[in-house]
Amino acid sequence: MATTTASSFISSVILQPIIVAISSAVYSSLLSYEMVGNLDWRPIVICATSDVLVIAADHLKDQEIVIGSRGAAVIKRFTPLARIFLALNASLLVAALSLSPPKATLFTAIFTSPAFLWTTPLDVSRIGTMLKRLTGANYSQEVDKARKPFIIKRVPGMKAFFSGTIRSCGVFLVVQSALQSPWKSTHNALPWTIAETLVWSMVNRTGHCIMSDVRDYDEDKEAGVPTIPVLLDSLLKTRMILTVVHAAILTAFRHNPFIVASSCFAIALVWILGKDTPKPYFRLSLHSQSIFIVTYAVMLAFGLV
Repeated sequence: MATTTASSFISSVILQPIIVAISSAVYSSLLSYEMVGNLDWRPIVICATSDVLVIAADHLKDQEIVIGSRGAAVIKRFTPLARIFLALNASLLVAALSLSPPKATLFTAIFTSPAFLWTTPLDVSRIGTMLKRLTGANYSQEVDKARKPFIIKRVPGMKAFFSGTIRSCGVFLVVQSALQSPWKSTHNALPWTIAETLVWSMVNRTGHCIMSDVRDYDEDKEAGVPTIPVLLDSLLKTRMILTVVHAAILTAFRHNPFIVASSCFAIALVWILGKDTPKPYFRLSLHSQSIFIVTYAVMLAFGLV
């Protein structure tokens, strides 16, 4: 196991979650503007801090394994910093949720729980036994020890599905419930519509997740993780499918130049990025949506749209 350095620890536990949270903050800002014509800080903070907590907690758990190994004692000094960082984001999340309708808390819990349980072994048989105990039904004391626990990550294609759904529909429901906005907004935010933004976001976020799997193709194949590239057993097929899907989006929403530009950019990255590309370059894929939302915001501020 490679020795973790202070810089890699801080990057993994603090910087990477912030970078991902920025994309959620930008997307939720666009939805807020589409719905009510202004930026409400509550759903933006909820989405951004939820991202930070989920990703940072997962990375911290991974780093603590390394901390316990030989040669990583120096990293122990940064663990309190990471915990303070998590506590700060948790405080901001609680503050935003406390000032939002209860439905926002419900949707936040629903859409963050799969991420927290992503790699957690779930013993379905034990869950069934507990339910039988609670209902007073007869149950067997014998436990099938040969049965493997259920892990969400091991379900074929589930990573891409969850990523696309949570980062599009999940964020939308959090924003909509926090703002108590009607499903169909009367605010005119041309060239955007909520339905088109949702579809574009789902495809873009799912595509980025699959591109991350392209980056980790060799590792996932060796570990038996059933990602889309591993299931297809071909990076070329994966790239062709992503190209077709992105092309379909830009064709369907060709009246929106920002979606068209984002989709073209995503298609270019599909063929430029690969399993040998340094990981920092995949941040371009992560922000292939937010770059053009920010472009729209800048042009809107200067009266260019």
